[in-house]
Amino acid sequence: RGSGMFFSARRVSTVAIVGASGQVGIALRGRLARERVGVRPLGWGDDLHAALKDADAVVHLAGALRPRDQGTYREANRDTVAATCAALEGSAARRVLFLSFPGAAAGPATPYLRYKAGAEGLLRDCGFPAVIFRCAHVYGPPEQPGPTASAMLARRRGVVWVLGPGTQRYAWIALEDVAEVLARAVLDPDAPAGTFSLAGPRAYPVDEFVRHINPGPVRIRHLPAWAARLASHVVPALPWPLVDVMLRDCLPEAGAQDAARLFGVTQHPLTEVWPRL
Repeated sequence: RGSGMFFSARRVSTVAIVGASGQVGIALRGRLARERVGVRPLGWGDDLHAALKDADAVVHLAGALRPRDQGTYREANRDTVAATCAALEGSAARRVLFLSFPGAAAGPATPYLRYKAGAEGLLRDCGFPAVIFRCAHVYGPPEQPGPTASAMLARRRGVVWVLGPGTQRYAWIALEDVAEVLARAVLDPDAPAGTFSLAGPRAYPVDEFVRHINPGPVRIRHLPAWAARLASHVVPALPWPLVDVMLRDCLPEAGAQDAARLFGVTQHPLTEVWPRL
């Protein structure tokens, strides 16, 4: 589970990470540091052409389910990838990795999923081997739960607000396992290109997950789907693409190859990452 690579990492000396300051980026940087691999963290606005020129591999993690305004969904989730693809031209990179989301699809899909699908297409056509992970909701340990899990921790008076009925099921995946899969995909010289599912070992109804991660009694309040969609038009913190995604099941897609199994990662169950007190 991260006790060391099962192959040599000597062929890779420098990994560029676009979006390295986010939850997954920070975890991946720590994981690669244990392999003594040089990590080049990059953010929006950095000179990607210069940064990617001599990188052995590129990991693109930039993206947002809740950007600063709804007009930036394309910028956050597609245009950043377009910039990475342009910067890859003439680089020494042997592969590019991308963190997408289950249900990414073109056409009438919600902007978040539509632009994720567009980004996947750009990467497949960029001329470099692309390893695309459609990654379910990620949660970290209690001391660093991450943005999605944090929203499900009780605040005032032990209340947690849940969008929808709370019966929608998420195949939550531990942050440590995401970083481990990404590290192995970066460093394994025989890692295949393609699109893979990256999800946890068990799907939990949202209400069950909320009850588990809150240490004491918790009162769950549900905002019905119709009310959540209505609120998305007037509450900036609830853009409708986010509402749409949170109301859906978040599960491995039928027929998709399991990335954890492919890269030999034994996943951590929720009960191990968040043991009940």
